[in-house]
Amino acid sequence: MEKILNLLEKEVAENPRSIFARHRLALGYWRAGQMDRAKEALKELLRLDPHNFEALTNLGTILAQEGDLEEARKAFALALKIYPASPEALTNMGLISFQMEDFEAAERYYRQALEVKPDLPAVWVNLSTLLIAREAYQEAEEACRQALSYEPDFAMAWNNLAVALYYQDRLEEAREALSRAKSLGYPVNPELEKLLAR
Repeated sequence: MEKILNLLEKEVAENPRSIFARHRLALGYWRAGQMDRAKEALKELLRLDPHNFEALTNLGTILAQEGDLEEARKAFALALKIYPASPEALTNMGLISFQMEDFEAAERYYRQALEVKPDLPAVWVNLSTLLIAREAYQEAEEACRQALSYEPDFAMAWNNLAVALYYQDRLEEAREALSRAKSLGYPVNPELEKLLAR
């Protein structure tokens, strides 16, 4: 990996205004786990090209992974100004908003992402998790079923479906959903499993 990074650094040194070379270098640092260098490379790229959507989303992703949610949110907000219909940026804004406990914003971003691209089972599951937290169990069930319509073996969707059904007092269906989640290798909540065993 060090050889590749040296070649990428040389490419940037020879072509300092090349956005492509700088982006490749940032991705190289990222893949090598050199997050500080990846962030700096992305920031330098953004000084040259402040409207580079990919650089903004990559920077936002790194910042979110590091737990710097406020800065990550800023990066994705800028990305959405460039490409407002980006399912990736909308989803990431939903995830960050959820982590920051801004549930209304999280729901709004998830729903916007799904309007643009409804075949995103992970986003349906994220939405179901949020709806369960907000005690909107019927809507959570619907979100889980949407996820499963795109990916029938999505273990977390089965788990969330079990939770949503349990809170609607549909215990037999909840047992079946939890059993399916477990059969797919999902680490089910032992407390829920115990409640449904009655």
